[in-house]
Order: sequence, then structure tokens, then C-alpha cells
Amino acid sequence: MIEEIIYKNYGIHVEKEESLGQFPSFRSENVLYSIIPLEKLEQEELVERQKMSEHLSQQGDRYVSSFVMANHQSYISEADGHMFLLLANNVLAEGRDLRLGRKLALFHARARSITYPIKKCSRLGNWKILWEQRIDQLEKMWKDKLHAHPNNQFEKLFVETFPYYMALGENAIQYLADTEIDDNPSAMDAGTICYDRFANDTWSGKYCIKNPFDWIFDNGSRDISEWIRQHYFKNQQTYQPGLQQFLHDYQSVQPLTSFSSRLLYARLIFPIHYFETIEGYYSNPAEARSLQLEDEITVYTEKSVYYEEFLRSFYDMAGIPVKQMNIPLLSWL
Repeated sequence: MIEEIIYKNYGIHVEKEESLGQFPSFRSENVLYSIIPLEKLEQEELVERQKMSEHLSQQGDRYVSSFVMANHQSYISEADGHMFLLLANNVLAEGRDLRLGRKLALFHARARSITYPIKKCSRLGNWKILWEQRIDQLEKMWKDKLHAHPNNQFEKLFVETFPYYMALGENAIQYLADTEIDDNPSAMDAGTICYDRFANDTWSGKYCIKNPFDWIFDNGSRDISEWIRQHYFKNQQTYQPGLQQFLHDYQSVQPLTSFSSRLLYARLIFPIHYFETIEGYYSNPAEARSLQLEDEITVYTEKSVYYEEFLRSFYDMAGIPVKQMNIPLLSWL
């Protein structure tokens, strides 16, 4: 059914289904198409995503998905009562990237020059309130489990360890608040296009696709910190060389300011990895998933002392001149 509607509305034959991230995708001739369902998206958000896509394409990024206009002169079509739109990418194979930090910096630099105001897709300046809400919600869950008594190993670990991670999160919020009071952002700290959780595999795979519906608008330190977090937990014994190379490559294009360095550090202090494990357990209690998350929380909690060591040595290891930039350190680390 959807194939017929796509041909009728866009004149495109669905030749071969493809697996490209979270959206249904297919190939036609030498173009890759993604089908984006629109039930939960507002008009203002759609316009912002289109503007971001157009801007990066105009800046020369060949991997950015473009919106496809239908025959009825709208980007939006309907199939079985559901609204959708199409995104298109030329087929461009992307080999394993050994200089991902540099590519991310170029992506941020291109996106930072966008003049269209991004509001719906923006997280810029909202970290503090979002982090506070997250801690409050988890604290309520923790109190419920504490009073009800945990009935399995995961809940036992949650009850025992949450106070520590709540304190860590509160330290991150205070560090962020102090940064926003004490430091002044420069033009290089302006908002740019980011991902929720940028990682090694974000732009890898059979094809490199930069899908506007994967983006948010934020400070570029978000992507750097989330790449570092993922890299650290995947390579806890050998993370230093890769981390240093990534930061060196990024800063060969765009050196970090004191403001962005402090935001990056605040985000590393905030234990998103732990919080997401707790949230994942209670939002999807399937047994196989629960066992996987139990393993994750066990690793995080048993090795928390090593993460503290990582935080303690981070600025020095990253080559960020804390004295020259007047960057404060956490006294308790």
C-alpha cells in the first residue's frame, strides 16, 4: 500500500528496502529514501528541521538528508490515515572514519552559522532544568522502592546506589550553574546542530546518513561529552589515546573555549549513563532486557571509583589549560 502511495505522490518506485537507523527506508535507483511518520510532530518543528537540513546542504555537507516535495506541492503525504514525509540521500558509502573529531567539528562549524531561529528543537540553556526534573523523578521512584522494599537484585542495587548518583547529579547542576554565572560564552559557544547521544556509530554503517529527525539544537560540547562517555565505558582500560586523539582532531578545527570546556565537564559529571539504565529498566521490564540492564548497573556501580578517577584527571588528560582559562575543579574529587 505505501509503495503505491509513494509512486502516486512522488513518482518514485520502491525498489529495495534498506535498514537505515530508526526509520523505514528504501532504495530507488541511486537514492536512499527514509519514511518519516509525523503523528507527534508540530508544524513549527518540521519547519525547523527543514531549515537545518537546507542550511547544512548549502554549506556543502553531502550526507545530509533533503526533504522530498510531493506532486501535490507539499512535503507531507498520507497513507492509511497516517501522515508521513520522505527524506532523500544520494548513495554515498562512508568508510571507517579515523578522524571523527575533525568531522564533528566541521559539522558543528557549518551548523553554527544558521540564521533561522531554532526553538522547538533547541535544548540550549535548558540542561539545568532538565537535569533537575530527571533527578526529581528518579528520587520519587527511589523513595517508592525504598518503602516497598526491593524484590530483585536490580532494585536492590538501585536503592543502595541512587543517593550517590543523585549527589553526583547535583554536583553537575551546581558546576553548570556556576559556569553560567561566572563565564561568558563567546561566538564560538553559540548553538549548533547536535545529536541526543553522539557516538562512534552515529555516522557509520553501510551508508552515512545525517537525518534531520535525529537532531537537536544545543551547545557543541554535548556531542563531544557524549562521545567521550561512550568511548570511556567501551574502553575503560585503554580509553586515553582515543580520547586524546578525538579532542585533538576536534580542536584542530575549533579550539574549545573555557565556557564549552566547563559545559563538557558538567555533562560528564552528570551520570546520564546510570540514570538512563534506571529509566530503561522501569520503562521496559521485559526479562531479557532487565538482565542486560542489571549487568549494566552492576558495572557502573562497582567501578564508580574508576569513573571518579577519570573525572579527576580529565582536564589534564584532555590538555585543557585550567589555570590559564580559570576553570574550577571539583574539590571533593
